[in-house]
Formats: sequence, structure tokens, C-alpha cells
Amino acid sequence: MRKYLSYGGGVNSTAMMILLKEKGIQFESVFVDHGADYPETYEYVELLKNKGYKITVIKSGDWNNRIKGLDLTEYCKKYRIMPSRQMRWCTSEFKIIPMYAYFEKPCIVYIGFHADEYNRAKPSQDTEITNEFPLIEHDINQKGCVEIIKNAGLPVPMKSGCFYCPYQRVGQFRSLRDQRPELYCITKGIEDNFNERRLEQGKKEYYLKGDMPLDKLVKEYQKELFDGFRKPCQCGQ
Repeated sequence: MRKYLSYGGGVNSTAMMILLKEKGIQFESVFVDHGADYPETYEYVELLKNKGYKITVIKSGDWNNRIKGLDLTEYCKKYRIMPSRQMRWCTSEFKIIPMYAYFEKPCIVYIGFHADEYNRAKPSQDTEITNEFPLIEHDINQKGCVEIIKNAGLPVPMKSGCFYCPYQRVGQFRSLRDQRPELYCITKGIEDNFNERRLEQGKKEYYLKGDMPLDKLVKEYQKELFDGFRKPCQCGQ
């Protein structure tokens, strides 16, 4: 039976990959590229590959016919939609469905929930897929994951995730605004296009984070730079 590791490019799945490799378990690590991870995550995947870790990278649009070959950003722009805190359609369409389509079934899938996340461990809804949770089984928490990575001589990766994920903290959007202005502009454009469509439909505006638009949110909570002058980003926000 084939064995796969669901690799997200973050701390948990990296520690799990190291753990299973050290135990001599044969598996294929699969990273789904939905096109909107932070650049640091893509760089970390390449770092691991250069150090001999075998990671299969698949494109979301190649493995889900419903999204018609588009990555997440292209999909949001084309259909004037954005990720939602209420419905995690983006995770389903751009991560889970492509990965499950790639798997040769029946198979075992290793998922990187750590010991403090035991309540998230659920059986697969696909009867041909068996989910296993090595970090929970070995009682390894978040701190233990970090230790595994450091002991392997690797840098600890940043938390993986889409750079316009609505589950991010306000501070992360603030950092995006001033450290990655080109990504902030993409994020702001997605929110603006979505709300333009909602207004055309006679609906109220709805925002990525909180109850105010992104540009107001980051200005509301961010200290001014350079004695009151904030450097402009490419979209002028």
C-alpha cells in the first residue's frame, strides 16, 4: 500500500517528515502549490529538496477540474471571490481535492497535527484513504517539532499558509503591508474586487479580517513609520 505525507512547508509537517525518515519508513511527501504561499515557504521546500529530501510538488489547477487550471490568486481574480472565515472552500478546492486526486488508492496518508492538536485528528472521509498522525502517536508537541528540526541541522520554517488567509493575525497583514508590498497589493485587490461584486449584487461589504477594509485595518493598528510618513506600496494604499 502506498504511503504519502501531506507536506505543507511548515514546522509540523517538516518535523513529521524528518521523524518518519529517521524511522526508515518509506513514503512520498506531497506539497500542493496553490500559488499563494509566502515566498519563504517555497524557498524552504527548495532548501529541503537540495538537502536530499524528496518532495513531490503538484499544482492545484492540474489536479482539480473544477478550478480549470487556475491557481488560487487567478481564481479569486477571475471570479471576484476571496477566502472566507466561514467557509474554507479554498483549502478544499486548492489543497485537499488536488492532493486526494494525486494519491494512488488505497493508501495511507501521514498528517502533521502535533500532540496538542489531537482533537483535530479525524478519519478520512474517503474509505480508500487511512489517515495516520505520527506526531500525536509519539506525543510530540509544537516544541518537540522545533527540536526535531533543529537536531536535523535545518532552519525552522515559518508558519505556512496563504499570504491573504483570513485566519492570519492583524499583525501579519501589517507586516505584509510594509515588508511585502507587492503581496499586500494582490491581497487588497482581491478584497476590493470581491466587494465591488457584492455591491453590484446589492449585498453588504465583507472583509478579509474584522469589520473594516484591509487598508483601514492596517493603518488603524500600525504605528506610523518615519515620524508619520508611511512608505507607499505599489497600489497606493
